[in-house]
Amino acid sequence: MTAAGPEGLYQAVRAVADRRPDACAIQRTDGGTAGYAELLGLADRIAGGLAERGVRAGDCVAYALRGGIGYVALILATARLGAHYVPLLTGFSEPEAKEALRLTRPVLLVTDPATPADTTAPARRAVPADAPAAVPLDRLASAEPLADDTPAHTGVFRVLWSSGSTGFPKGIAWRQDTFVRERRRWIADTAIRDTDVVFCRHTLDVAHATDLHVFAALLSGARLVLADPDAPPRVLLHQLVRYRATVMSALPRHYEELADAAAPGTDLAGIRRALCGGAYLSPAVTRRARETLGLRIREIYGSTEFGLALGDMADGPAGDGLAPVARVGVRIAPLPGAPGTSGTPDTGELVLRSDCTSEGYLEQDAANARTFRAPEFWTGDMAHRTADGRYRILGRLTDALATPAGPVLAPVLDEEIEATGAVAEAVSLPLHPGAYRNEVLVAVRPRGSVAEASTAARAVLRRHGLHGRVEPVDAVPRTEVGKVDKPSLRARLGLT
Repeated sequence: MTAAGPEGLYQAVRAVADRRPDACAIQRTDGGTAGYAELLGLADRIAGGLAERGVRAGDCVAYALRGGIGYVALILATARLGAHYVPLLTGFSEPEAKEALRLTRPVLLVTDPATPADTTAPARRAVPADAPAAVPLDRLASAEPLADDTPAHTGVFRVLWSSGSTGFPKGIAWRQDTFVRERRRWIADTAIRDTDVVFCRHTLDVAHATDLHVFAALLSGARLVLADPDAPPRVLLHQLVRYRATVMSALPRHYEELADAAAPGTDLAGIRRALCGGAYLSPAVTRRARETLGLRIREIYGSTEFGLALGDMADGPAGDGLAPVARVGVRIAPLPGAPGTSGTPDTGELVLRSDCTSEGYLEQDAANARTFRAPEFWTGDMAHRTADGRYRILGRLTDALATPAGPVLAPVLDEEIEATGAVAEAVSLPLHPGAYRNEVLVAVRPRGSVAEASTAARAVLRRHGLHGRVEPVDAVPRTEVGKVDKPSLRARLGLT
């Protein structure tokens, strides 16, 4: 591979390590750090351990690991060999884990060390009896480093899972060279620098962690702080201050939890890039984060399949909408049959175009045909183009409900119901997803009495001319990335 050719992930991080060998690459909030040279040295030893066990270019390696420095090094090691990895999510049932292994056919399963102090954590994952041979990560790390003359690889380096918020997660494959190119564009758009401290509170099994935190930090030479994904918000607040974080990304719900836990005088204004994507971001959350935490949330939009497409990175007051990332094309496709959208080119389905996207879904021909329409990516999300050419994300097309005034998206309806003060959390589930009807079931987690919450929710439905029922719930199920697990909630409430 010449300097002008495609760039592999391992080589891209190696270049940063050569330039900043002693700079801190990763710091864990529960102890432990690694400089850039140290991280690459660990990756080289793990690559040697994988090679000793027969892992070759094109092979798949399954991960059943907690996050940490070794996890990141293992990703780099797998990429260096030209192999790819797939995580077994903690939320997988045994049948789901079995299906994940069938789709990806790994040759090896890497697990956490079974130490006396922590022997139960790996058992949180459902590992089928016919899974491939398992090897603890620490054994791989004790091998001789892989020789420096190993050829560079740029093929597929991972298969990650979609959020699972609409059904069993889809496996999504990315090549190293397109991933590095896409990440570099995003780093340039967000202006992440080697002086930044990138704070990650997410499990490393998902793209929210790797794409917006791990490799945004490592490809820019910044310092990555890995926090415990299960830490309570008050602890995360303390850590954000202690480690002087300047960059983070989280879902709207996470920012709400931080605001709830904040003491008077809490100030996170040092976070210059407080990013939020992956779910509807309401003006109320943005306002509360500013008033309670001193944060200006910058909304972003993208997907595990496409990468990042839109963002609000302009200095000064928050803009009305999102601007495309460099070299990302954007257009609006009208929604056929939806009053107020068909024939109106400024509101409809968001359609994207880029020369560096994923390779698509594993064994999902129908989903690939609907989503990847070369050269375009059809997002399945509804958006509005503003007069100045920016974009506002309205929600999933399957969440659109028909009202006399036109489409209302379920997240907007949820926000209105929660704003009544009687409902702590609302989730509106269209009874006919994607069919654009006016029937909905609303799950509510009451703030006080069930009667008050139900009455408030029904009043909002009547105001919009919607029909359906309201069901109280004690808790709202979440996916691995923290989104509402709508399939589980629908099943719990008797919807098929």
